[in-house]
Amino acid sequence: MTHRSEPIDARRRATVRRHASALGRWELASGLPAEPLRPFVREYTGWDERVAAPLCRRELPTEEAPLVINFGEPFHLFTPGCAGRGRDLASFVTGAYDTYQLVESSGTSSGVQVNFTLLGLRLLVGRPIDDMTNRAVAPEDVFGPFVRDLTDRLHDAPSWDARFAWLDRALMAHMCRRASVPAGVLWAWDRLVGSQGNVPIAAVVREVGWSRRHFIAQFKHELGVSPKVLARMMRFGQVVRWLRAGRTTDLAGLALDAGYYDQSHLNRDVREFAGETPGALARNLLPDGGGFTA
Repeated sequence: MTHRSEPIDARRRATVRRHASALGRWELASGLPAEPLRPFVREYTGWDERVAAPLCRRELPTEEAPLVINFGEPFHLFTPGCAGRGRDLASFVTGAYDTYQLVESSGTSSGVQVNFTLLGLRLLVGRPIDDMTNRAVAPEDVFGPFVRDLTDRLHDAPSWDARFAWLDRALMAHMCRRASVPAGVLWAWDRLVGSQGNVPIAAVVREVGWSRRHFIAQFKHELGVSPKVLARMMRFGQVVRWLRAGRTTDLAGLALDAGYYDQSHLNRDVREFAGETPGALARNLLPDGGGFTA
């Protein structure tokens, strides 16, 4: 997939939110990518943050995978329950995660985050991403000179709008062709996205025409998770987006709207993916787009 000739929409503007309290202060910018990228990139976000004391956030697994380009102090990343396995990284890219992670920031940080779909990350990397599952990797180890040049240009850009426009250009020039992914995996991805994770996997297997074992193995090899886990992550991801948008009451209605059988079904997935109940997750939502505190 090559889009070098696609025009950049100069009319797009970043949405900016600001917060100041005893926690610290932050500015968060968000914007949509150019139209051709939207099946592969959900959102661009930018941040400029100064916190009074170390702030630990709970980062939740969804069908998205972030590329984080940080201009400031490194983050400390660690998996709960894995003492001594934390890691300091300024910038990083992850594959699929099937559980939450903790990310601690301190002092001053700023940068840009690209929220890829798993398919979008697969196309940018240009190869299967099963080796990136449950891992945060330095971007240079994955993309080489491309990300070093991108970091310099984003750092020097004069505004969030300019940064997001530059991301459009860089990503459209470097995204690989969809044809590099097996047709059955692409079909299954499109069916899962179109149903928001609510299509029966058995139906997808029949439509693809492969054996169930071969289908699951190919899907997991290309995208890093099985189709069943991805479907659950898609439903959970919708819940996370609604909570971030302020929909924190009527959890039973939220469960049904996201495709869960009932609130108990939602509770089980939230406990597995987030490590706490939906109510606790909602209570730990930081103000003004600040994420979920741990």
